[in-house]
Amino acid sequence: MTYELAGRAGLLEILSWARPHDSATERAFCREYLDPVPGMRADGFGNRMLSIGDRPRTLWSCHVDTVAAVGGHQAVGVDEHGIAQLCDGKAGMSLGADDGAGLWIMLGMIAAARPGLYLFHRGEEQGCLGSRWIERHTPELLADIDAAIAFDRAGLGDVITHQSYGRTCSDAFATSLAAALNRQNMGFRYAPDDTGVYTDTNEYAGIVPECTNLSVGYQRQHGPRETLDVVHCEQLLEAMLELDASQLVIERDPSVQEEVGWWFDRGRGHGDDFVEAVADHPALAAWMLEQCGVSYDDFQMALWAEEMDDDQGYRPLMPT
Repeated sequence: MTYELAGRAGLLEILSWARPHDSATERAFCREYLDPVPGMRADGFGNRMLSIGDRPRTLWSCHVDTVAAVGGHQAVGVDEHGIAQLCDGKAGMSLGADDGAGLWIMLGMIAAARPGLYLFHRGEEQGCLGSRWIERHTPELLADIDAAIAFDRAGLGDVITHQSYGRTCSDAFATSLAAALNRQNMGFRYAPDDTGVYTDTNEYAGIVPECTNLSVGYQRQHGPRETLDVVHCEQLLEAMLELDASQLVIERDPSVQEEVGWWFDRGRGHGDDFVEAVADHPALAAWMLEQCGVSYDDFQMALWAEEMDDDQGYRPLMPT
């Protein structure tokens, strides 16, 4: 198989690797499929990156880790409607379309030599460790970047404008990106969405003007019932191969942070103050849980148990 993992078979191959952060499986996957890509390099944290074009202005991103109790091979199937899921999903497992779908799209764009700075982050599921490392240790990498676009969002039509940082992307940019994608495929319904949570692009919002995430077709992420709309994912790659990112509107000033309470007009209760504090200080919240005797495995198993019992599917960290 070639490095670009071309076609649907390549996407299913990516999904067949359960890749917990810093696991032997994650490292083996990167050696097998990322490191052989011409021009790919690793930074001091192990993030992989590649630049195409002369001083690219757009950063494309995904993450290589998945939510799984144990790394290894997992069987994946696709039904007659083009929906991928685990063949035998159990607690402690996930399909890993978050973010295998984004990884596959980016490898396809690289194979087509689409211009941009490509970042394959490590440790997103552990609190955006790889992107935080870049922001703190090599911010000069982002100096020429106008827009950071991550292929890491559930659903079929979101271009997110806000994360835990607050506003990370202007409405003008999100609207221009959504319109450009919708022109590429008449079946797309992309639109700006202000209910983002906390992902890698959030770490760059103080440096890069426009930071957003695109829906890539997964649902119920982080649990054994996770699915991926493979047809949508394939269509999104086709659209990205035609997208001219240089025509997108750049408007936001990264030095100006919008008020962090942007979601409070949504009728939420008094617990939102706590949610906001945890979103703003995830490392402190994790340390406090550890001091109370809650291990990482305890926390993940509680999440997976909730997934198994929740008929409504995945619920985002900050309820909508």
